[in-house]
Amino acid sequence: MEIIQGKKPDNGIIAIIISLIALAVFLFDTKIVSNPLILILLSVIILLPFRKESQFIRRLILIISLIFIGWVIADLGFAILPFAISFLIAYLLNPFIKKLKERKIPRWLSALVIDLLFIGIITAVAVYIFPIIFSQLDDALKKISTLVTSVSKDLDERSIYKFFSKFGFDKKTFRGIFQAEFIPRLEGILSGILHAFLEFLTNLSVVATKLVNVVLVPVLLFYFLKDFQKIRDLVRKILEQRNQKLLNDLGRIDIMLRKYIGWQITAAIIVGTVCSVAFSIFNVPYSIVLGMMCGVLNPIPYIGLFASMIISILTILIVDPPNVFQLILVVLIVINSMHFINAYLLEPNIAGKQVGLHPVILIASLFVFGGLFGFFGLIIAVPLTATLMMFYRDWLVKYTNPDNSEKNGNYINQE
Repeated sequence: MEIIQGKKPDNGIIAIIISLIALAVFLFDTKIVSNPLILILLSVIILLPFRKESQFIRRLILIISLIFIGWVIADLGFAILPFAISFLIAYLLNPFIKKLKERKIPRWLSALVIDLLFIGIITAVAVYIFPIIFSQLDDALKKISTLVTSVSKDLDERSIYKFFSKFGFDKKTFRGIFQAEFIPRLEGILSGILHAFLEFLTNLSVVATKLVNVVLVPVLLFYFLKDFQKIRDLVRKILEQRNQKLLNDLGRIDIMLRKYIGWQITAAIIVGTVCSVAFSIFNVPYSIVLGMMCGVLNPIPYIGLFASMIISILTILIVDPPNVFQLILVVLIVINSMHFINAYLLEPNIAGKQVGLHPVILIASLFVFGGLFGFFGLIIAVPLTATLMMFYRDWLVKYTNPDNSEKNGNYINQE
């Protein structure tokens, strides 16, 4: 395949770009044009005639287009959520529906059955599970409000201040520092975690109870499931004519991420369900809340496991049931057993080693994306970093061994 190298931008094109940026800043700063959509369209219209002059111009148009798409998504917010949810489910289930079609089952029938199952599951969760979770969270928040008094009393009864005085700590000073600094901060951390989880669930319930979303998701899901292969074929046909390399890259990303995303969602549901049932059997306080939290945190490598254990243990210590140590042991056994089964038995065989990230890179990506985007950043850190590493490896091969660079990325997923 012949690679056509774009020309370097000449001074005239550079001057046009600088003038364009200056004009955009002037129009936006003077409020002559306050809508970013108009500025982006104006930029593309001016640059479009020069797209054949240089690869740099084509890349600049692509960057402007991506920025525009990101702005639209951020601005619309929840309005596009039903489309995103429906498309993601259809994307993950398309291979399954293709196999059913090979067995002479029409796509519309498979889509209808899956749609009805989806409606049934959402209804069951809203009617039976959510009320229990909200009730347990509300009770947990009330328990935290009495944390300072109960912990201080417990420490006095066990003479822990007297114990530390043997090591040179003044008993009264240590008690004052502990009660004024440590306990309120611990209370604030625990309360913040529970409030964040409650707010997360509340936002989910608000979105789910909006009539338009409740109606749209099943309807959109049915049509996406039924016609997903047509959408894929259309995109493939367009890209084959215009950008074969992009099509190859999308095929590789699809192969790498499809099983990963699908398995992480499945594993989160399994872990959340099993932990909730196991905690309920052994009468662990707030069993459903802790179990669901284990499921939500499960897709986050390393951090999810330790966060699940710490939150569960602290919750048990706060409630202080008679068999506190037995319950802590139960929680540790259940969480670590689920992690072992998921990470070392099921995931390698079902999902395989899809992303191939070094542990150091993986942990660094969690801190970076978590710091930038919060909890959502922790969820997208692994697949996004894996995609970036794929392009980095391509770049490395291209510049270290140019003769073999064309051999990379030639696979097109034909699903």
